[in-house]
Amino acid sequence: MSRLSLMLGLFTPAALAAQQPARLALMDDWDHQRKHILAVIDTASPTMMEFRTTPGVRSFAEQIYHIVTVAALITSRGVLGQPLPPSLAGDTATILHDRAKLRVEAEKYLDFVITSLAAVPAADFEQEQSFGGGSMPRWRWNMTALQHSAWTLGQLVPYLRMNGRVPPQFTPF
Repeated sequence: MSRLSLMLGLFTPAALAAQQPARLALMDDWDHQRKHILAVIDTASPTMMEFRTTPGVRSFAEQIYHIVTVAALITSRGVLGQPLPPSLAGDTATILHDRAKLRVEAEKYLDFVITSLAAVPAADFEQEQSFGGGSMPRWRWNMTALQHSAWTLGQLVPYLRMNGRVPPQFTPF
């Protein structure tokens, strides 16, 4: 194959499309993150829901709820350009005190994120979207939600260890 034909091959529509952020990879990342979030909830004891590592920080349940609600908010506003559906909101008076209800709520929010991303055409991920005083391509908003989720989930390791629980092992898949 000549250098010219190789270079022309790099600029075909299929090759250019392959260079776009991969929507399916982003969805796989959310499936992976969902698995880890639910594993952390399952690892916690039922009595840990109100546990705080120090005064003034979120409780274990509040931290989980923060992860999933912010993921849904960023997906809704930053990726979809729409307000968060009011139907997602649950009764925090019970959710934050009951591990089983917290898990159901986390699944609901994470399913919203994954389902919403699946409905966005791949080409739309390149479009700029304004949210929170800034503007980025939709795929970057998705990455921001993933980064926030991973950052906050990592903060739960001491919560688990301080309660004699072994955090779920991280796996890349």
